[in-house]
Amino acid sequence: MADKELNAGFTGDPKNKSATAKARQAAEYVKDEARAVATSIQDHPTTAGTGLLLFGAVAFLLGYAIGSSSPATRGRHQYW
Repeated sequence: MADKELNAGFTGDPKNKSATAKARQAAEYVKDEARAVATSIQDHPTTAGTGLLLFGAVAFLLGYAIGSSSPATRGRHQYW
């Protein structure tokens, strides 16, 4: 049964790969994605800048909301 071909639409590599080969493949995937992002940023710099600015603003507001939602009681006495 293991000698039969896979006819179920499987397009991957069914062979077991070593950890080094898997790490190399993952590194190539990350490099390809980084190239795609860099190309997209070069093609659309204004959109990329606006997106980063919005992300930073949302992260700042979220951090501010979380930081100010609970009172800082470390080192302080409640009866003061």
